[in-house]
Amino acid sequence: MEKPIHLPRWEELPVIDLYIDQVVTLLEEWLDFIPHSDEKLITKSMINNYVKHGIVEAPKKRRYTTTHLAYLIVVCIFKQVYSMNEITQMIRLQVHAYPIEQAYNYYIEDLEACILSIYNGEAVTHQKVDTNDPLTKILHSVNESLVNKFNVQRLIKEVKEKDVE
Repeated sequence: MEKPIHLPRWEELPVIDLYIDQVVTLLEEWLDFIPHSDEKLITKSMINNYVKHGIVEAPKKRRYTTTHLAYLIVVCIFKQVYSMNEITQMIRLQVHAYPIEQAYNYYIEDLEACILSIYNGEAVTHQKVDTNDPLTKILHSVNESLVNKFNVQRLIKEVKEKDVE
């Protein structure tokens, strides 16, 4: 793996409210590990669409908070595999069961652990070992599906680059 992937924890997200251009810039930077074609990972129009459809709360006075950023990070990652309806359901289940800060941090930590193990060709490891909880099972399955997709895309790119040489 080229570089370790680190997504911001809740405590690392900006505490000042941001304008949409700033949000897009940060999301592009944080999520640069996600393989994508020429299409943008996130745009102002996409954010406005997520707000319009109730996936993300509307900004206050055109400013986006820490909570908005956390939701948008998760939406951008989830949308690589799941529909907006599925994303909305999964987010609501987690934030209904746990405080948003806890749900977000746990998700990010588990995603990073999953990425590290799969990209290194190892058995998948998750942050939380107790898989009796249905929400934990959902989260682990979501992360495995996402990371497996990212890994396939990464491997295809490597093979194509070797063929060019």
